[in-house]
Amino acid sequence: MENSMDELMNNWEIDRTSVIKLALYLFAIHMQQSKIERMDHRGLIREIEHMAPPDFPDYASFAD
Repeated sequence: MENSMDELMNNWEIDRTSVIKLALYLFAIHMQQSKIERMDHRGLIREIEHMAPPDFPDYASFAD
């Protein structure tokens, strides 16, 4: 996750707080648009992993 954060900060020339705010904003939009029923943490991870491109790491690898 640290490498992804650094890469985003460098590529977009934005600070860490902006990356986090943008990520939360995008997540909130997705949750509102997808009409996902309330689910546990694991269910939410599975839902998000399902949307990831084929070459994107799974959540556990990304968060490690």
